[in-house]
Amino acid sequence: MQRPILLDQGGHVDDLLSTLLLWLSPEVELQAVGVTNAGCYADLAYETTLKMATYLNLEGPEIAVSNEEVPNPFPVNWRDDSVVINELPLFEDIALKRRYQTERPRRSDIVFSDCLKASRVPVTIVATAPLTNLAKVFRQNPELEEKVKEIYIMGGALKVAGNVELNETDGSAEWNTYADPYAFKAILNSKIPIKLHSLDLTNNLPVTEDFLKRLEEQAVKSKASKLASRLWQLVSGKGFQYYFWDTSTAAAIIEPSLFKYKTVKIDVTTDGVSRGKISTGLFGHKVQLANSVEKSSVENLILSIFSMV
Repeated sequence: MQRPILLDQGGHVDDLLSTLLLWLSPEVELQAVGVTNAGCYADLAYETTLKMATYLNLEGPEIAVSNEEVPNPFPVNWRDDSVVINELPLFEDIALKRRYQTERPRRSDIVFSDCLKASRVPVTIVATAPLTNLAKVFRQNPELEEKVKEIYIMGGALKVAGNVELNETDGSAEWNTYADPYAFKAILNSKIPIKLHSLDLTNNLPVTEDFLKRLEEQAVKSKASKLASRLWQLVSGKGFQYYFWDTSTAAAIIEPSLFKYKTVKIDVTTDGVSRGKISTGLFGHKVQLANSVEKSSVENLILSIFSMV
């Protein structure tokens, strides 16, 4: 039986690739995808998501958008990548589906709420973006917490350095938790079981040249592999190491047995130079922290999923 999934993604390359993985996976029933104003401009990332679906002839989930700005916005140069991604040469001959040309997308929090209300079985949520939209869902409808089986969150850094390198911060936070630490705190305080995929794990999962070569080799016969390869190429030459951040989190949904978790108590700093920092302690909130996976297993799963179409 397919697992019902709601995905809230942040619109950048890794978010889009995790969307594709979940959409293509036969183990998953992707019911809705929300696009958050994170590492993107949400309207452009929404359009890109539709173009990906058209290119691969995919249907199913409702695609929703939130144009609400997060408290601590992502860098403008990251968000500007939305323009380049949306104009990917593969999309040149693709017209958006007519129904999307005549109808504005619904708000993410409304779509997620409707899905949870209608579901007869507990739903799993995947968040590869700041938790702004999801916190709003449960703030407005706290009874819906009972409809959630668990939430997988890509975010945080515990025993490793963060990746927020701004003058007004101390470098301890990861971008998703930094962007909206208040929303992370709200979900942490909820009754929803949390599986956290932090930089402590993903720092061991770099996207290597060897992996990209294998992906390009299967792109000859696979449109999904070709699309994934072109998306990764957009960021592979920018002078910094890219990792399987969101894509490994999606992999944990598709094949949970690959990952090992340990129970930890955590809290998040919401203000000051350490805002977004995740700390462990006796008085924190229990989460399951992903702490082990074989990199080759993640790579093989991703390649296998992308080879399907």
